[in-house]
Amino acid sequence: MLISQRRSRLNIAAGQTIFRLDDTADLAYIVVEGLLLVSQFSQEGREVITSIFFPGETCGGFSVLTDMSHNGTARAPSRSAAVVDVIRRAQLLDLVRLNPSYYGILIATQREKERFKDRMLLGLFADTCEQRVAWSLLWLARKTSESSRPLQRFQLCRQELADLVGTTVETVIRVLSSFRKRGLLTERDGRVKIDALALAELATPREQLVLSGT
Repeated sequence: MLISQRRSRLNIAAGQTIFRLDDTADLAYIVVEGLLLVSQFSQEGREVITSIFFPGETCGGFSVLTDMSHNGTARAPSRSAAVVDVIRRAQLLDLVRLNPSYYGILIATQREKERFKDRMLLGLFADTCEQRVAWSLLWLARKTSESSRPLQRFQLCRQELADLVGTTVETVIRVLSSFRKRGLLTERDGRVKIDALALAELATPREQLVLSGT
């Protein structure tokens, strides 16, 4: 991928915010290491994670190109740092001009994030909490694998996983404890290994969407 020599690399501390909902979108961020979480807040102040951006993905790029404000607040996970390349609007326009396929990548990324939000919203009405957690773990594992990271370090804290699946942290703790007892999930030295086939069976009927990457 072609990126201007004027790009700057930014180290984002754990929990650090890089933009907020409705901020002017004049910078995009290509994730190099770690994750970026995009969220919105309820009237009661509860955080709802609506998107996660993985290495190689561009956070805020579509908003920058379309001259829109950011549609969420972006930050690093609360217990892990991130590294991003910062791209200004003019640089992003040059990148699209020199590499037209990059615009298609931005559209595909935007579409994938919207599909993720739609699935999670549907899950609030159609799935149990166990199913939502199982589906999320499968999705995180697949996305981590796509970004060339092997056995992934679990970069989300329990509260962030709860904010992702739309439940309380106490419920997430109980579900993860149940998964560990049943051998669906093992954690060692901060790393996570899942039994993908067993979790997929638990997460039906949406597991095929996760495993196929659609």
